Amino acid sequence: MNNLVDIIENVINNIDLNINVINIVDGKTITVCDTKHITINKIVKDNGGLKYKVISFVEDTTVVVEPYGHSTLFSGTKLVAPEITFLHGSPSSVNNEYAQVDQQTLNKTPFIWLLEPYDENLGESDSALEVSFDCRLFFMDWAYNQGWKNDEHNTNVIKPMKKLLEQFNGVINNDFSFRNTSVIRSRPRSRFGVVVTNRGSDRTIINEDLSGLEVEAELDLFDVEICNC
Repeated sequence: MNNLVDIIENVINNIDLNINVINIVDGKTITVCDTKHITINKIVKDNGGLKYKVISFVEDTTVVVEPYGHSTLFSGTKLVAPEITFLHGSPSSVNNEYAQVDQQTLNKTPFIWLLEPYDENLGESDSALEVSFDCRLFFMDWAYNQGWKNDEHNTNVIKPMKKLLEQFNGVINNDFSFRNTSVIRSRPRSRFGVVVTNRGSDRTIINEDLSGLEVEAELDLFDVEICNC
């Protein structure tokens, strides 16, 4: 029997982080057709593994970088988006584990969090479906500037997390084990927090300044066998 934690982790591991470089100006401004989940102030790499800090970006158009930890200007043929952290569990347990992942927020964002518990429904004996999961996922990134206005949260976090959700869905839609229609609905969660009646976000669930998307998903599996060979 498949475990949803393993399934989600497998999907995340199959997200392609590589972006084709179209043009480079002065070793800093990189022209691309897809920015994936790249956002301001994050660390990206070239195809040789050198690190660069994102100074600015225009969605699916350009990324401006500067060397990070070295002085070599960017000259790669690929731009590698930040790796994705996977978390699963209840809010309190995830809060504790998130703090232990890394001391630097930069190194553990963005993350995808599978909220536990979730619903698991076994398929009928005469059904093509083996198992179905109803779950909530959070696609979150660091809103490092506490002075950001709503437009800045939207541009710098919400939109990149929508791009990450698209990549997540793309992996599912290209895997014949799943139904293609998986995400039921998503909602922006700027200044991520606990919603308290008539008060909005009263306190953070994870002790960090985050924004992103809350996603309700239904994952139906026809073939439950997962193989990483």
